[in-house]
Amino acid sequence: MEGIQVISRAAAILREVGAQPDGLSLGKLANATGLARSTVQRIVDALEMEHLVQAGAGGVRPGWGLRRLGELPGSGISQELRGALYGLFEATHETIDLSTLSGGEVLFMDRFLSDQPERAVPAVGGIYPAYTMASGKGLLACLSNDEVAALYANTPLQRLTTHTVASIAELLAQLDGVRAGAFAYDLEEHALGRSAIGLPVGVYRDVLLSISVVMPTHRFDKQRAKVEKALLTCAERCRARLMELQAA
Repeated sequence: MEGIQVISRAAAILREVGAQPDGLSLGKLANATGLARSTVQRIVDALEMEHLVQAGAGGVRPGWGLRRLGELPGSGISQELRGALYGLFEATHETIDLSTLSGGEVLFMDRFLSDQPERAVPAVGGIYPAYTMASGKGLLACLSNDEVAALYANTPLQRLTTHTVASIAELLAQLDGVRAGAFAYDLEEHALGRSAIGLPVGVYRDVLLSISVVMPTHRFDKQRAKVEKALLTCAERCRARLMELQAA
Protein backbone atom coordinates (compact mmCIF):
# COMPACT_ATOMS: atom_id res chain seq x y z
CA MET A 1 0.00 0.00 0.00
CA GLU A 2 2.87 2.37 0.73
CA GLY A 3 4.07 2.09 -2.87
CA ILE A 4 0.58 2.87 -4.15
CA GLN A 5 0.44 5.94 -1.89
CA VAL A 6 3.75 7.22 -3.26
CA ILE A 7 2.52 6.76 -6.83
CA SER A 8 -0.70 8.58 -5.97
CA ARG A 9 1.24 11.49 -4.47
CA ALA A 10 3.62 11.65 -7.42
CA ALA A 11 0.64 11.66 -9.79
CA ALA A 12 -0.93 14.52 -7.84
CA ILE A 13 2.27 16.54 -8.14
CA LEU A 14 2.55 15.81 -11.87
CA ARG A 15 -1.05 16.93 -12.41
CA GLU A 16 -0.35 20.25 -10.72
CA VAL A 17 2.91 20.75 -12.61
CA GLY A 18 1.20 19.90 -15.89
CA ALA A 19 -1.56 22.41 -15.16
CA GLN A 20 0.99 25.16 -14.40
CA PRO A 21 3.84 24.56 -16.90
CA ASP A 22 5.43 27.95 -16.23
CA GLY A 23 6.57 26.71 -12.82
CA LEU A 24 5.31 26.13 -9.30
CA SER A 25 7.29 26.60 -6.10
CA LEU A 26 7.55 23.72 -3.65
CA GLY A 27 5.34 25.66 -1.27
CA LYS A 28 2.60 26.11 -3.87
CA LEU A 29 2.84 22.43 -4.80
CA ALA A 30 2.47 21.51 -1.13
CA ASN A 31 -0.61 23.73 -0.80
CA ALA A 32 -2.16 22.43 -4.02
CA THR A 33 -1.64 18.75 -3.15
CA GLY A 34 -2.13 18.91 0.61
CA LEU A 35 1.25 17.26 1.14
CA ALA A 36 4.01 18.31 3.50
CA ARG A 37 6.67 20.43 1.84
CA SER A 38 9.35 17.89 2.78
CA THR A 39 7.32 15.14 1.09
CA VAL A 40 6.93 17.26 -2.03
CA GLN A 41 10.69 17.88 -2.07
CA ARG A 42 11.49 14.16 -1.88
CA ILE A 43 9.04 13.27 -4.64
CA VAL A 44 10.16 16.14 -6.88
CA ASP A 45 13.78 15.02 -6.46
CA ALA A 46 12.82 11.49 -7.53
CA LEU A 47 10.76 12.74 -10.48
CA GLU A 48 13.61 14.97 -11.60
CA MET A 49 16.01 12.03 -11.57
CA GLU A 50 13.62 10.37 -14.05
CA HIS A 51 13.43 13.64 -16.07
CA LEU A 52 9.67 13.93 -15.49
CA VAL A 53 10.04 17.39 -13.95
CA GLN A 54 12.66 20.10 -14.11
CA ALA A 55 13.25 22.05 -10.91
CA GLY A 56 15.15 25.32 -10.95
CA ALA A 57 14.97 28.97 -9.98
CA GLY A 58 11.71 29.26 -11.92
CA GLY A 59 10.05 26.54 -9.87
CA VAL A 60 9.06 22.98 -10.76
CA ARG A 61 8.04 22.56 -14.40
CA PRO A 62 7.36 19.64 -16.77
CA GLY A 63 10.60 17.84 -17.64
CA TRP A 64 11.63 16.66 -21.07
CA GLY A 65 10.74 13.07 -20.14
CA LEU A 66 7.17 14.03 -19.32
CA ARG A 67 6.93 16.13 -22.47
CA ARG A 68 8.12 13.17 -24.54
CA LEU A 69 5.50 10.89 -22.96
CA GLY A 70 2.84 13.50 -23.61
CA GLU A 71 3.74 13.68 -27.28
CA LEU A 72 3.60 9.93 -27.99
CA PRO A 73 0.15 10.00 -29.64
CA GLY A 74 0.56 13.35 -31.34
CA SER A 75 2.91 15.56 -33.28
CA GLY A 76 4.47 18.06 -30.87
CA ILE A 77 7.49 20.02 -32.02
CA SER A 78 9.92 17.80 -30.10
CA GLN A 79 8.63 14.79 -31.97
CA GLU A 80 8.87 16.63 -35.30
CA LEU A 81 12.54 17.44 -34.71
CA ARG A 82 13.54 14.15 -33.08
CA GLY A 83 14.92 12.63 -36.27
CA ALA A 84 17.29 15.55 -36.75
CA LEU A 85 18.32 15.41 -33.10
CA TYR A 86 18.99 11.70 -33.30
CA GLY A 87 21.16 12.30 -36.35
CA LEU A 88 23.17 14.75 -34.27
CA PHE A 89 23.46 12.18 -31.49
CA GLU A 90 24.66 9.50 -33.92
CA ALA A 91 27.29 11.87 -35.32
CA THR A 92 28.69 12.89 -31.91
CA HIS A 93 27.57 10.35 -29.27
CA GLU A 94 27.40 13.26 -26.82
CA THR A 95 24.36 14.55 -24.91
CA ILE A 96 21.96 16.42 -27.22
CA ASP A 97 19.42 18.97 -25.99
CA LEU A 98 16.46 20.70 -27.59
CA SER A 99 15.60 23.71 -25.44
CA THR A 100 13.37 26.73 -25.16
CA LEU A 101 13.33 29.84 -23.00
CA SER A 102 11.21 30.27 -19.87
CA GLY A 103 11.78 33.68 -18.34
CA GLY A 104 15.54 33.90 -18.11
CA GLU A 105 16.06 30.15 -17.79
CA VAL A 106 16.59 27.27 -20.19
CA LEU A 107 13.76 24.73 -20.28
CA PHE A 108 14.67 21.35 -21.79
CA MET A 109 12.13 20.01 -24.27
CA ASP A 110 13.89 16.86 -25.43
CA ARG A 111 17.20 15.11 -24.94
CA PHE A 112 19.36 12.23 -26.09
CA LEU A 113 21.85 11.21 -23.41
CA SER A 114 25.41 10.36 -24.39
CA ASP A 115 26.08 6.62 -24.56
CA GLN A 116 29.71 7.04 -23.48
CA PRO A 117 30.86 5.91 -20.01
CA GLU A 118 31.65 9.51 -19.04
CA ARG A 119 28.95 11.91 -20.13
CA ALA A 120 27.61 15.35 -19.34
CA VAL A 121 24.09 15.67 -17.92
CA PRO A 122 22.50 18.45 -15.81
CA ALA A 123 22.53 17.86 -12.07
CA VAL A 124 19.29 17.25 -10.20
CA GLY A 125 18.19 20.44 -8.46
CA GLY A 126 20.37 22.62 -10.67
CA ILE A 127 19.51 26.05 -12.00
CA TYR A 128 19.72 26.89 -15.67
CA PRO A 129 20.28 30.62 -16.33
CA ALA A 130 20.24 31.01 -20.10
CA TYR A 131 23.35 33.21 -20.16
CA THR A 132 25.44 30.37 -18.68
CA MET A 133 24.56 27.76 -21.33
CA ALA A 134 25.22 27.28 -25.03
CA SER A 135 21.57 26.44 -25.66
CA GLY A 136 20.52 29.47 -23.63
CA LYS A 137 22.76 31.84 -25.56
CA GLY A 138 21.29 30.44 -28.76
CA LEU A 139 17.83 31.28 -27.44
CA LEU A 140 18.80 34.73 -26.18
CA ALA A 141 20.28 35.51 -29.60
CA CYS A 142 16.71 35.29 -30.96
CA LEU A 143 15.79 38.30 -28.82
CA SER A 144 16.85 41.92 -29.27
CA ASN A 145 19.56 43.37 -27.06
CA ASP A 146 16.93 45.50 -25.31
CA GLU A 147 14.83 42.39 -24.58
CA VAL A 148 17.85 40.55 -23.19
CA ALA A 149 18.83 43.50 -21.00
CA ALA A 150 15.24 43.78 -19.72
CA LEU A 151 15.17 40.06 -18.93
CA TYR A 152 17.99 40.46 -16.41
CA ALA A 153 17.44 44.09 -15.45
CA ASN A 154 16.34 43.31 -11.89
CA THR A 155 18.83 40.53 -11.20
CA PRO A 156 22.61 40.71 -11.56
CA LEU A 157 24.12 37.90 -13.59
CA GLN A 158 24.84 35.04 -11.21
CA ARG A 159 28.29 33.55 -11.68
CA LEU A 160 27.88 29.79 -11.36
CA THR A 161 31.61 29.30 -12.02
CA THR A 162 34.59 31.60 -12.46
CA HIS A 163 34.05 31.27 -16.23
CA THR A 164 30.45 32.51 -16.26
CA VAL A 165 29.87 35.64 -18.35
CA ALA A 166 30.21 38.53 -15.92
CA SER A 167 28.22 41.39 -17.44
CA ILE A 168 25.34 42.20 -19.77
CA ALA A 169 27.78 43.99 -22.09
CA GLU A 170 29.92 40.86 -22.40
CA LEU A 171 26.83 38.70 -22.92
CA LEU A 172 25.45 40.98 -25.63
CA ALA A 173 28.79 40.90 -27.47
CA GLN A 174 28.59 37.10 -27.52
CA LEU A 175 24.98 37.19 -28.72
CA ASP A 176 25.90 39.56 -31.56
CA GLY A 177 28.35 36.91 -32.71
CA VAL A 178 25.69 34.18 -32.62
CA ARG A 179 23.31 36.37 -34.61
CA ALA A 180 26.07 36.84 -37.17
CA GLY A 181 26.37 33.07 -37.59
CA ALA A 182 28.83 32.05 -34.88
CA PHE A 183 28.26 29.13 -32.54
CA ALA A 184 27.13 29.68 -28.96
CA TYR A 185 29.54 28.31 -26.38
CA ASP A 186 29.44 27.28 -22.75
CA LEU A 187 33.05 26.75 -21.72
CA GLU A 188 32.51 25.63 -18.13
CA GLU A 189 30.23 28.61 -17.54
CA HIS A 190 27.36 26.53 -16.19
CA ALA A 191 29.36 23.82 -14.41
CA LEU A 192 33.01 22.95 -14.09
CA GLY A 193 34.02 19.94 -16.16
CA ARG A 194 31.24 20.47 -18.73
CA SER A 195 31.27 22.40 -21.98
CA ALA A 196 28.76 22.78 -24.79
CA ILE A 197 28.22 24.17 -28.27
CA GLY A 198 24.82 25.37 -29.47
CA LEU A 199 22.82 27.04 -32.22
CA PRO A 200 19.39 28.65 -32.44
CA VAL A 201 17.04 26.88 -34.85
CA GLY A 202 14.02 29.16 -34.98
CA VAL A 203 10.56 29.77 -33.60
CA TYR A 204 7.53 27.48 -33.64
CA ARG A 205 4.19 28.92 -32.55
CA ASP A 206 6.00 31.67 -30.60
CA VAL A 207 8.26 29.12 -28.88
CA LEU A 208 11.99 29.84 -29.29
CA LEU A 209 14.08 26.76 -30.02
CA SER A 210 17.77 25.94 -29.84
CA ILE A 211 19.92 22.81 -29.94
CA SER A 212 23.16 22.05 -28.15
CA VAL A 213 25.75 19.33 -27.72
CA VAL A 214 27.05 18.94 -24.16
CA MET A 215 30.24 17.04 -23.30
CA PRO A 216 32.93 16.67 -20.65
CA THR A 217 35.42 19.51 -21.09
CA HIS A 218 38.35 17.16 -21.58
CA ARG A 219 36.73 15.98 -24.85
CA PHE A 220 35.89 19.48 -26.10
CA ASP A 221 38.99 20.23 -28.18
CA LYS A 222 39.02 16.78 -29.76
CA GLN A 223 35.29 16.81 -30.54
CA ARG A 224 34.83 20.46 -31.47
CA ALA A 225 35.25 20.32 -35.27
CA LYS A 226 33.06 17.21 -35.59
CA VAL A 227 30.40 18.61 -33.27
CA GLU A 228 30.23 21.95 -35.05
CA LYS A 229 29.87 20.29 -38.46
CA ALA A 230 27.11 18.01 -37.14
CA LEU A 231 25.38 20.91 -35.38
CA LEU A 232 25.18 22.88 -38.63
CA THR A 233 23.62 19.91 -40.40
CA CYS A 234 21.12 19.35 -37.60
CA ALA A 235 20.20 23.04 -37.44
CA GLU A 236 19.57 23.10 -41.19
CA ARG A 237 17.33 20.04 -40.93
CA CYS A 238 15.42 21.56 -38.00
CA ARG A 239 14.92 24.88 -39.79
CA ALA A 240 13.73 23.12 -42.93
CA ARG A 241 11.20 21.12 -40.89
CA LEU A 242 9.98 24.28 -39.14
CA MET A 243 9.43 25.92 -42.52
CA GLU A 244 7.42 22.90 -43.68
CA LEU A 245 5.27 22.99 -40.56
CA GLN A 246 4.65 26.71 -40.84
CA ALA A 247 3.70 26.38 -44.49
CA ALA A 248 1.28 23.52 -43.86
